[in-house]
Amino acid sequence: MKARVLVTGVRGQIASYLAEQLLAEGHEVVGLTHGSGDALPLGIQRARGSLEPAGIPALLDSNGPLTAVVHLASSTSMAETWTRPMETFELNGRVGVALAFAACERQLRLVHASSAEIFGRAATPVQNEATPIDPISPYGVAKAAAHHAVTFGRRERGAPLSNVIYYLAESPRRRPDFVMRKITRTVAQIVAGRANELTLGNTSAIRDFSHAKDMASAAKILALGAKPGDYIACSGVGHSIDAIVESAFRIGGIDRNKYVRVDPALFRPNDIPSLVGDNSALRALGWSPTVGFEALVRELYEYEAELARG
Repeated sequence: MKARVLVTGVRGQIASYLAEQLLAEGHEVVGLTHGSGDALPLGIQRARGSLEPAGIPALLDSNGPLTAVVHLASSTSMAETWTRPMETFELNGRVGVALAFAACERQLRLVHASSAEIFGRAATPVQNEATPIDPISPYGVAKAAAHHAVTFGRRERGAPLSNVIYYLAESPRRRPDFVMRKITRTVAQIVAGRANELTLGNTSAIRDFSHAKDMASAAKILALGAKPGDYIACSGVGHSIDAIVESAFRIGGIDRNKYVRVDPALFRPNDIPSLVGDNSALRALGWSPTVGFEALVRELYEYEAELARG
Protein backbone atom coordinates (compact mmCIF):
# COMPACT_ATOMS: atom_id res chain seq x y z
CA MET A 1 0.00 0.00 0.00
CA LYS A 2 1.27 3.46 -0.91
CA ALA A 3 2.11 5.62 2.12
CA ARG A 4 2.08 9.40 2.35
CA VAL A 5 4.82 10.59 4.70
CA LEU A 6 5.50 14.14 5.89
CA VAL A 7 9.24 14.62 6.46
CA THR A 8 10.49 17.71 8.28
CA GLY A 9 13.96 19.04 7.55
CA VAL A 10 13.79 17.20 4.24
CA ARG A 11 16.98 18.73 2.85
CA GLY A 12 19.09 17.42 5.75
CA GLN A 13 21.30 14.38 5.33
CA ILE A 14 19.15 11.71 7.00
CA ALA A 15 15.90 13.22 5.75
CA SER A 16 17.10 13.47 2.14
CA TYR A 17 18.16 9.82 2.13
CA LEU A 18 14.83 8.89 3.72
CA ALA A 19 12.90 10.77 1.02
CA GLU A 20 14.86 8.98 -1.69
CA GLN A 21 14.20 5.58 -0.12
CA LEU A 22 10.48 6.25 0.24
CA LEU A 23 10.13 7.55 -3.32
CA ALA A 24 12.07 4.56 -4.69
CA GLU A 25 9.48 2.28 -3.06
CA GLY A 26 6.60 4.20 -4.62
CA HIS A 27 5.48 6.19 -1.58
CA GLU A 28 4.56 9.87 -1.51
CA VAL A 29 6.82 12.32 0.34
CA VAL A 30 5.65 15.69 1.58
CA GLY A 31 8.69 17.72 2.52
CA LEU A 32 9.10 20.65 4.88
CA THR A 33 12.25 22.78 4.88
CA HIS A 34 13.50 25.49 7.21
CA GLY A 35 13.25 28.12 4.48
CA SER A 36 9.97 28.29 2.58
CA GLY A 37 11.80 29.19 -0.63
CA ASP A 38 14.31 26.32 -0.51
CA ALA A 39 14.28 24.12 -3.59
CA LEU A 40 13.10 20.55 -3.10
CA PRO A 41 14.49 17.46 -4.83
CA LEU A 42 12.47 16.03 -7.69
CA GLY A 43 9.42 14.07 -6.60
CA ILE A 44 8.96 15.66 -3.17
CA GLN A 45 5.78 17.63 -2.62
CA ARG A 46 6.14 20.89 -0.73
CA ALA A 47 4.34 20.86 2.61
CA ARG A 48 1.84 23.54 3.52
CA GLY A 49 2.58 25.10 6.89
CA SER A 50 5.54 25.64 9.15
CA LEU A 51 7.20 24.30 12.29
CA GLU A 52 5.99 27.07 14.58
CA PRO A 53 4.63 25.25 17.65
CA ALA A 54 1.26 27.04 17.40
CA GLY A 55 0.96 26.04 13.75
CA ILE A 56 1.62 22.31 14.17
CA PRO A 57 -2.09 21.27 14.17
CA ALA A 58 -2.63 23.12 10.88
CA LEU A 59 0.50 21.51 9.43
CA LEU A 60 -0.83 18.04 10.17
CA ASP A 61 -4.30 18.84 8.83
CA SER A 62 -3.34 20.71 5.65
CA ASN A 63 -1.28 18.13 3.77
CA GLY A 64 -3.77 15.45 2.87
CA PRO A 65 -4.30 12.13 4.62
CA LEU A 66 -0.89 11.35 6.14
CA THR A 67 0.35 7.86 6.92
CA ALA A 68 3.12 9.17 9.14
CA VAL A 69 5.23 12.16 10.12
CA VAL A 70 9.00 11.83 10.47
CA HIS A 71 10.42 14.77 12.40
CA LEU A 72 14.06 15.23 11.45
CA ALA A 73 14.35 19.03 11.46
CA SER A 74 16.82 19.97 14.15
CA SER A 75 19.57 22.33 15.20
CA THR A 76 22.52 19.92 15.20
CA SER A 77 25.68 21.92 15.86
CA MET A 78 26.72 21.26 19.46
CA ALA A 79 28.89 24.40 19.52
CA GLU A 80 25.96 26.58 18.41
CA THR A 81 23.56 25.04 20.92
CA TRP A 82 25.83 26.13 23.78
CA THR A 83 25.76 29.75 22.60
CA ARG A 84 22.05 29.76 21.65
CA PRO A 85 20.35 27.45 24.15
CA MET A 86 16.84 28.92 23.90
CA GLU A 87 16.82 28.81 20.10
CA THR A 88 17.95 25.21 20.39
CA PHE A 89 15.11 24.43 22.78
CA GLU A 90 12.57 26.06 20.47
CA LEU A 91 13.31 23.79 17.50
CA ASN A 92 14.67 20.66 19.16
CA GLY A 93 12.34 20.74 22.17
CA ARG A 94 9.12 22.74 21.81
CA VAL A 95 8.46 21.79 18.19
CA GLY A 96 8.95 18.10 18.97
CA VAL A 97 6.66 18.33 21.99
CA ALA A 98 3.99 20.13 19.91
CA LEU A 99 4.21 17.48 17.21
CA ALA A 100 3.94 14.69 19.77
CA PHE A 101 0.80 16.11 21.37
CA ALA A 102 -0.86 16.97 18.04
CA ALA A 103 -0.08 13.53 16.59
CA CYS A 104 -1.38 11.97 19.79
CA GLU A 105 -4.73 13.75 19.43
CA ARG A 106 -5.03 12.49 15.84
CA GLN A 107 -3.63 9.01 16.54
CA LEU A 108 -1.19 9.77 13.73
CA ARG A 109 2.03 7.79 13.42
CA LEU A 110 5.02 9.93 14.38
CA VAL A 111 8.73 9.14 14.26
CA HIS A 112 10.77 11.65 16.24
CA ALA A 113 14.53 11.95 15.83
CA SER A 114 15.83 11.71 19.38
CA SER A 115 19.55 11.66 20.19
CA ALA A 116 22.15 9.77 22.20
CA GLU A 117 22.88 13.13 23.82
CA ILE A 118 19.83 12.56 26.05
CA PHE A 119 21.88 10.00 28.00
CA GLY A 120 24.51 12.55 28.99
CA ARG A 121 27.50 11.16 30.84
CA ALA A 122 26.01 7.66 31.05
CA ALA A 123 27.29 5.31 33.75
CA THR A 124 27.98 2.61 31.15
CA PRO A 125 30.08 2.99 27.97
CA VAL A 126 27.33 1.27 25.93
CA GLN A 127 23.74 2.51 26.21
CA ASN A 128 20.36 0.92 25.48
CA GLU A 129 16.76 2.09 25.60
CA ALA A 130 16.65 1.59 29.38
CA THR A 131 19.66 3.84 30.06
CA PRO A 132 18.55 6.76 32.30
CA ILE A 133 17.91 10.03 30.51
CA ASP A 134 20.26 12.57 32.07
CA PRO A 135 21.35 15.23 29.56
CA ILE A 136 24.30 17.52 30.24
CA SER A 137 24.05 19.91 27.27
CA PRO A 138 21.43 22.37 25.97
CA TYR A 139 21.03 20.12 22.93
CA GLY A 140 20.45 17.06 25.12
CA VAL A 141 17.95 18.90 27.33
CA ALA A 142 15.90 19.97 24.30
CA LYS A 143 15.92 16.52 22.73
CA ALA A 144 15.01 14.92 26.05
CA ALA A 145 11.91 17.12 26.39
CA ALA A 146 10.56 16.01 23.01
CA HIS A 147 11.60 12.40 23.68
CA HIS A 148 9.58 12.34 26.89
CA ALA A 149 6.52 13.82 25.14
CA VAL A 150 6.65 11.09 22.49
CA THR A 151 6.98 8.34 25.08
CA PHE A 152 4.10 9.85 27.09
CA GLY A 153 1.80 9.91 24.07
CA ARG A 154 2.51 6.27 23.28
CA ARG A 155 2.33 4.88 26.82
CA GLU A 156 -0.48 6.98 28.26
CA ARG A 157 -2.63 7.68 25.18
CA GLY A 158 -1.95 4.65 23.03
CA ALA A 159 -0.79 6.74 20.07
CA PRO A 160 1.64 5.23 17.50
CA LEU A 161 4.55 7.47 18.41
CA SER A 162 8.21 6.41 18.24
CA ASN A 163 11.58 7.83 19.19
CA VAL A 164 14.49 6.78 17.01
CA ILE A 165 17.51 7.53 19.18
CA TYR A 166 20.25 8.49 16.75
CA TYR A 167 23.92 8.14 17.39
CA LEU A 168 26.27 9.93 14.97
CA ALA A 169 25.18 9.85 11.34
CA GLU A 170 27.77 10.66 8.68
CA SER A 171 27.76 11.04 4.91
CA PRO A 172 28.95 13.41 2.20
CA ARG A 173 25.71 15.31 2.92
CA ARG A 174 26.80 16.07 6.48
CA ARG A 175 27.72 19.68 7.26
CA PRO A 176 31.47 20.08 6.64
CA ASP A 177 32.22 21.39 10.15
CA PHE A 178 31.36 18.07 11.83
CA VAL A 179 34.34 16.03 12.94
CA MET A 180 34.43 13.13 10.47
CA ARG A 181 33.98 15.42 7.48
CA LYS A 182 36.47 17.89 8.94
CA ILE A 183 39.09 15.17 9.27
CA THR A 184 38.54 13.56 5.88
CA ARG A 185 38.32 16.95 4.15
CA THR A 186 41.55 18.23 5.71
CA VAL A 187 43.47 15.04 4.95
CA ALA A 188 42.30 15.20 1.33
CA GLN A 189 43.39 18.84 1.16
CA ILE A 190 46.81 17.98 2.64
CA VAL A 191 47.25 15.29 -0.02
CA ALA A 192 46.25 17.82 -2.69
CA GLY A 193 48.68 20.42 -1.31
CA ARG A 194 45.90 22.74 -0.18
CA ALA A 195 46.38 22.39 3.60
CA ASN A 196 49.31 21.69 5.89
CA GLU A 197 47.75 20.95 9.28
CA LEU A 198 44.80 19.17 10.92
CA THR A 199 43.82 20.80 14.22
CA LEU A 200 41.55 18.91 16.60
CA GLY A 201 40.27 19.00 20.17
CA ASN A 202 39.65 15.89 22.27
CA THR A 203 40.69 12.90 20.15
CA SER A 204 40.09 10.26 22.84
CA ALA A 205 36.26 10.59 22.89
CA ILE A 206 34.55 7.37 21.80
CA ARG A 207 31.57 7.68 19.47
CA ASP A 208 29.30 5.39 17.46
CA PHE A 209 29.37 6.35 13.75
CA SER A 210 26.92 5.15 11.10
CA HIS A 211 26.09 6.07 7.53
CA ALA A 212 23.14 8.45 7.25
CA LYS A 213 21.54 6.07 4.73
CA ASP A 214 21.29 3.43 7.45
CA MET A 215 19.84 5.97 9.89
CA ALA A 216 17.25 6.87 7.24
CA SER A 217 16.21 3.25 6.77
CA ALA A 218 15.62 2.97 10.53
CA ALA A 219 13.17 5.87 10.37
CA LYS A 220 11.53 4.35 7.29
CA ILE A 221 10.80 1.07 9.05
CA LEU A 222 9.11 2.90 11.92
CA ALA A 223 7.17 5.20 9.59
CA LEU A 224 5.79 2.35 7.50
CA GLY A 225 4.25 0.28 10.25
CA ALA A 226 6.79 -1.27 12.64
CA LYS A 227 5.75 -1.55 16.27
CA PRO A 228 5.95 1.91 17.86
CA GLY A 229 8.54 2.30 20.59
CA ASP A 230 11.85 3.85 21.52
CA TYR A 231 14.68 2.43 19.42
CA ILE A 232 18.41 3.09 19.32
CA ALA A 233 19.80 3.48 15.79
CA CYS A 234 23.56 3.02 15.64
CA SER A 235 26.34 0.77 14.42
CA GLY A 236 26.85 -0.77 17.84
CA VAL A 237 30.62 -0.25 17.59
CA GLY A 238 32.59 2.60 19.14
CA HIS A 239 35.58 4.36 17.62
CA SER A 240 37.66 7.22 18.96
CA ILE A 241 38.15 10.45 17.07
CA ASP A 242 41.78 9.39 16.82
CA ALA A 243 40.66 6.24 14.98
CA ILE A 244 39.08 8.43 12.29
CA VAL A 245 42.38 10.31 11.99
CA GLU A 246 44.33 7.06 11.70
CA SER A 247 41.98 5.66 9.07
CA ALA A 248 41.82 8.84 6.98
CA PHE A 249 45.61 9.29 6.88
CA ARG A 250 46.06 5.61 6.01
CA ILE A 251 43.58 5.92 3.14
CA GLY A 252 45.31 9.12 2.03
CA GLY A 253 48.71 7.41 2.14
CA ILE A 254 50.51 10.04 4.25
CA ASP A 255 52.12 10.14 7.70
CA ARG A 256 49.74 11.60 10.28
CA ASN A 257 52.57 12.52 12.67
CA LYS A 258 53.64 15.38 10.42
CA TYR A 259 50.28 17.10 10.29
CA VAL A 260 48.08 16.59 13.38
CA ARG A 261 47.92 19.16 16.19
CA VAL A 262 45.71 19.06 19.30
CA ASP A 263 44.37 22.44 20.42
CA PRO A 264 43.00 22.55 24.01
CA ALA A 265 40.84 25.53 23.01
CA LEU A 266 38.74 23.14 20.90
CA PHE A 267 37.81 20.92 23.85
CA ARG A 268 34.07 21.13 24.57
CA PRO A 269 32.56 21.67 28.02
CA ASN A 270 31.07 18.49 29.48
CA ASP A 271 32.42 16.36 26.64
CA ILE A 272 31.01 12.85 27.05
CA PRO A 273 33.74 10.16 27.16
CA SER A 274 31.81 7.35 25.45
CA LEU A 275 28.55 7.20 23.52
CA VAL A 276 28.06 3.77 21.95
CA GLY A 277 24.65 2.21 21.39
CA ASP A 278 23.08 -1.23 21.64
CA ASN A 279 20.97 -1.61 18.50
CA SER A 280 19.49 -5.05 19.29
CA ALA A 281 15.90 -3.76 19.69
CA LEU A 282 15.94 -2.18 16.24
CA ARG A 283 17.61 -5.26 14.75
CA ALA A 284 14.66 -7.29 16.05
CA LEU A 285 12.48 -5.29 13.63
CA GLY A 286 14.61 -6.45 10.70
CA TRP A 287 16.94 -3.46 10.48
CA SER A 288 20.71 -3.68 10.36
CA PRO A 289 23.52 -1.28 9.40
CA THR A 290 25.01 -1.85 5.95
CA VAL A 291 28.09 0.43 5.92
CA GLY A 292 30.99 -0.27 8.26
CA PHE A 293 33.37 2.25 9.81
CA GLU A 294 36.26 1.86 7.36
CA ALA A 295 33.94 1.99 4.35
CA LEU A 296 32.31 5.13 5.76
CA VAL A 297 35.64 6.93 6.27
CA ARG A 298 36.76 5.88 2.78
CA GLU A 299 33.54 7.17 1.17
CA LEU A 300 33.95 10.55 2.85
CA TYR A 301 37.66 10.74 2.03
CA GLU A 302 37.07 9.94 -1.65
CA TYR A 303 34.29 12.53 -1.80
CA GLU A 304 36.55 15.18 -0.24
CA ALA A 305 39.49 14.16 -2.45
CA GLU A 306 37.35 14.76 -5.54
CA LEU A 307 36.45 18.22 -4.23
CA ALA A 308 40.09 18.97 -3.39
CA ARG A 309 41.14 18.08 -6.93
CA GLY A 310 38.77 20.81 -8.08
